[in-house]
Amino acid sequence: MPRIRFVNQYAGIIGGIERYMERTALLLRRNGFTVDCCYAEKTQDSERFLAAFDRAEMIDEAIKGGGAEYDLTVLHKVRDAGAVRALRNAGRTAVFIHDHEYYCPRRAYYYPVTRKNCSRAYCEFLCGCCAMLRRPAPDNTFRANFGGFASLWREIRACNEFIVLSGFMRSILIRQGIPAEKITLIPPAITIPDTVSPAETDDVPHILAIGQLIRGKGVDRLLDSMHSVKTPCVLDIVGTGNDEAYLKQLAEPLGNKVVFHGYSPDPDDAFRGVCAAVLPWRWQEPFGLVGPEALAHGVPLIGFDVGAIREYLVDGETGVLVPPGDTNGLAKAIDRLLNSPREAHDMGLHGRELVSARFTDDALLHGWQALLNSKKN
Repeated sequence: MPRIRFVNQYAGIIGGIERYMERTALLLRRNGFTVDCCYAEKTQDSERFLAAFDRAEMIDEAIKGGGAEYDLTVLHKVRDAGAVRALRNAGRTAVFIHDHEYYCPRRAYYYPVTRKNCSRAYCEFLCGCCAMLRRPAPDNTFRANFGGFASLWREIRACNEFIVLSGFMRSILIRQGIPAEKITLIPPAITIPDTVSPAETDDVPHILAIGQLIRGKGVDRLLDSMHSVKTPCVLDIVGTGNDEAYLKQLAEPLGNKVVFHGYSPDPDDAFRGVCAAVLPWRWQEPFGLVGPEALAHGVPLIGFDVGAIREYLVDGETGVLVPPGDTNGLAKAIDRLLNSPREAHDMGLHGRELVSARFTDDALLHGWQALLNSKKN
């Protein structure tokens, strides 16, 4: 019976990383794997999150206990270089790269001021200078400690195996100097609801933005575009984050055209009855689970052409792609789908077909089994 250990900074449902870990652990366990978890701190919904695993412990405890009994230890998000080194030395270890945190001190992988996306490989001096232009944040210590950041990245790069969710992230890691043969792409498994809830037609139509309310997610750009949307509609914003107060201030002139719903432990509920899900990302989204999740519910997508979005948003088939940062184009795309319900419906159905074909339980299980059977270590 394969035995895997997932390691993450947080035990709780914060964003896509933790939701991925929860779903994957449950699926692997249902198929004969043993999946344990270790973490540094508990957050919201920690009981639900930890219930997905066979056993859980703190990272410090795990390091003391070693890891020889595991077939694989998977580092999802670990912020301590010493912990990475200890876990790597204890047994076979792979790093799951969900975002840009390890090779970008700003964690956003776009330039300050201009906010244009970056395409550089990590350079301690240049990236350290860039990081000094960031906004203050609660995790200030992690980003400001440049020596510690470089040390962490060195430890991460020393790992022999890397896992990604998208071809886009595979290309990014190669740019950062990781050999292609060390990288394994394992697509996520997306649950397909038995039925699709039709978009509401009796009242004002709704569109949806869902995710953490942080600058990289670009909800401020979506709010800007809402001023140019001509078709009456309501924008539902589901999530919370550091930018919530700022975004609510931006939304005030739009009145009841925008509704903030806060954090939701079950984001699947948010997709029911909406006409489209908008992905207004500023940063280069490494995958964006919310995209395929929306398509699984038959909800078409509208989004900026950044990151891995093209791996499921096929322009004209599963949604509408908009040039990066083009808020007027975003408004026109929203108007297009609101005024073409048949087109939107067909895009949603095509999206369900795409997700059903590519993001399956079998594909995920095959990916993990192939990784365990490989001789990369």
